[in-house]
Amino acid sequence: MYSSANRRYTAPTVMEKLVFLLVLFTGCSAKYEADLKGKVFTFPLVSTNSYVELQPDVEGSLSAVTVCLRSFPDNKRANTLFSLATPSHMNAFLLYQPERGVYRVHINDISYDFFGLPDHLNKWNSVCWTWDSRTGITQVWVNGMRSVRIMLYANGVIAGAPSIILGQEQDTYGGGFDKAQCFLGELTDVHMWNYVLTPCEINSYMSDFSFTPGNVLNWQALNYTVHSNVFVEENQPYGCY
Repeated sequence: MYSSANRRYTAPTVMEKLVFLLVLFTGCSAKYEADLKGKVFTFPLVSTNSYVELQPDVEGSLSAVTVCLRSFPDNKRANTLFSLATPSHMNAFLLYQPERGVYRVHINDISYDFFGLPDHLNKWNSVCWTWDSRTGITQVWVNGMRSVRIMLYANGVIAGAPSIILGQEQDTYGGGFDKAQCFLGELTDVHMWNYVLTPCEINSYMSDFSFTPGNVLNWQALNYTVHSNVFVEENQPYGCY
């Protein structure tokens, strides 16, 4: 496999081969902890059973959150980018794209739509979303452009054991998937913090410069479980060197 990070050929590891074979031939889930730098989760099918569960590294209620990720989506359909549910709130922290250029956020089931944000076609989109319960201020950043700051769910917390899922939107705690809301494409560099990143830190993430990895979810030390037709693959570079 070709790695854009170190620009050299690296053979697939035994674990990567086992992940591919297990998911391909049995459709079962496979649980791992791994450094996924230079890798992507590929969601190649519209379905209700292909998704990735993420296990957080930090427990307890959340009074501030930043989530950053890079997506390479099928832009002609709705896509769920990040779904966090709790036993009391199915959309405790949900990032959803109902259409191109629109980012819908949910905090404890209260939603808001951000319009007019950039969406690259057939390119990676870098997305960050921040929320601070002290003020309720929430904001989305896409490819270096920020949205307006609005107030949403001030003076509250996200409480209860989180169910964090990539690839599907949870209508029940850990389930209730609808194929019309599933993600189709590739996701990578998923990080989550229990505090609000500064604009400079977000810019470093957007520009792929050095940044402090997420302390709740860290792509370079990720605990995850893949279900059905999701594949861990090398990120494809735009050219060969």
